[in-house]
Amino acid sequence: MLTAKQFEGLKKANLSIDAQKSRERISEGYKSASSEVKKAIHALSGLTQNTFYNAFQKGTASPKMVLAMAQLLGVSPYYYIGETDKKDSFNDETLKKFLAEKKLAVIKKAGRPAKKVAVAKVKVEKPVKPVKKGRKAAVKAVPAPKAVPKKAASVPKAAKTPAAKAAPADNEVFIQVSIPKSPKLQRAIANLDEESAVLLLRALIRKTDASDQAKALCDIIKSCLLS
Repeated sequence: MLTAKQFEGLKKANLSIDAQKSRERISEGYKSASSEVKKAIHALSGLTQNTFYNAFQKGTASPKMVLAMAQLLGVSPYYYIGETDKKDSFNDETLKKFLAEKKLAVIKKAGRPAKKVAVAKVKVEKPVKPVKKGRKAAVKAVPAPKAVPKKAASVPKAAKTPAAKAAPADNEVFIQVSIPKSPKLQRAIANLDEESAVLLLRALIRKTDASDQAKALCDIIKSCLLS
């Protein structure tokens, strides 16, 4: 016989072969049972009363419904699904045959879970090959890398002049400006009026961003004017 726990493992399916016969026979068997037997059928199958009334109308026969009624009413489960017209009796042989033919899974009684045995993991190291005694292998001398002489930092031409050797005051940078002293240039400077000098100075200031020499010349003129 099946227990309520084993009934939970039965799959959901419609085992009815003849819906008309299943409708009439399940309805007849359930309604003819006493109230106590009905309660036992519900407790064993886990099905509600509405599920049985639904089967009365559609003619469906689930494994839980059929086996619960067959076991408690002593009627063959084949009778409720319409496979046979004989009620016969219900016994263990009929139960085993029915479960095997309909391929219904049944939960076996659960035993105590086996204790897990802790298995220590052992690290297996590869055996070290013994070193053969004999002559030591000749070790080639690795020549030391040649030291590459560092190149001396290039000194700007302006630093070689006497003006560059003197320590600059207030972070000033002196750049030697060479101006060719031609007679034509000297005459132009001598004939330079005030207005032309102002225009020339403005033009020189605009070029200071593009030429270091122009910037140095402009600084010299400024220092001369402010001294």
